[in-house]
Amino acid sequence: MAGLTRLRLLGALPQDLPPSPGAELLLYLAARPGWRELEELRRVIPPLARAIEQVNQSPYGEHLEAQGSRFRLDLESDLVEYWQEAYRDLDRLRQLYGELAPGFESPLPEFQAWLEAERAEVLRALWATAVGRAGMLLDSHREDEALALLEEMERAYPLEPRAALDLADLYWRLHRPEAVARVLEAVLPQLPEELLPRAERVLGQALLRSGRIEEGRERLAALLAKGGPEALPALLALGELEALSGEAELARSRAREARRQAEEAGQAEHLLRALLLEGEALLRLGRAKEAATGPLPAAMGLQELLRRPFSAESLALLAEAQARWGKGRARALELAEKAYRRAVQERSPYAASRALYAWAVAAGDPEKLAAARHQAALAGHAPWQAFLDRAGLEDPGDPA
Repeated sequence: MAGLTRLRLLGALPQDLPPSPGAELLLYLAARPGWRELEELRRVIPPLARAIEQVNQSPYGEHLEAQGSRFRLDLESDLVEYWQEAYRDLDRLRQLYGELAPGFESPLPEFQAWLEAERAEVLRALWATAVGRAGMLLDSHREDEALALLEEMERAYPLEPRAALDLADLYWRLHRPEAVARVLEAVLPQLPEELLPRAERVLGQALLRSGRIEEGRERLAALLAKGGPEALPALLALGELEALSGEAELARSRAREARRQAEEAGQAEHLLRALLLEGEALLRLGRAKEAATGPLPAAMGLQELLRRPFSAESLALLAEAQARWGKGRARALELAEKAYRRAVQERSPYAASRALYAWAVAAGDPEKLAAARHQAALAGHAPWQAFLDRAGLEDPGDPA
């Protein structure tokens, strides 16, 4: 093809492709610029001699160059520009993106496997760039822009399984558990084995938070039964649900088991969650004094040991425990207000709802309870919303 200098590979097939296996050789060399050794080419295109002959007999023959045992195609492609912009310029990537060699299917299994993997890498680069931009928007507290970007990407492009895990993490930060569940359910069958346990655990938690309680329970219970690194987070997630849904004794049992496992493994984050869960379980059992003098102060001490500020949730639980115990209501109000300020700093509506609920309990203030319910709705936490819908200010908070 005289005068041809550039091939389009993304979103279109090159014109006048030679028959297979020549088409495969042309596509591979166009996607892999530079000199390629015979050994590499034969791995992807076993009938290589026939492929070279067919390219030479095609209009592209004048662009096929040989040097000893090496070959290259003296043509640029849009895929090269795509990779130059990958992970940097999302707008340019979106202009360039299309499926690699759309509609092309090879009778050579080696080439078809390479092509499918390459198509996935191209899509993954697009999603990774979008996720990176959305993460920067989130870090800059531009949540609405981040959410709009992700929703637009979902409408415009197919999901890529491994990038979908990062997408799910962003939706989690945006308090959209239903979106987390939707994304993970869509890609779960395509995920590699090593990523499945984490995806199953996050999906289970998202199902719980979005109100699909029984489905979430089932997934987390299956992980717990399997064991492995995701079993302890699954144990804690189940306990956190049970503490809010009328199974506080079971939640306390899970908390104590989680505490034992976390201490043995030296996992400080899980230990902190276990201590907070035990404190909450005791609160829901009407044993506020035990919560206020046992696991909750231990959680505060662990945070001090880790040299980190007290989390809004830990402050809120301790405030509620002290208020319900009836000793130190002034201190409870002080802690609840501090918890709310910390939640605002953390930009967490869930933590803000926790703090406002503790404040409502300490002050006997129904307006604070209404504010807690509003923040719970923003947080997208169905079990906590259901708890607040039942909870009053004058009782220990046990569900009916």
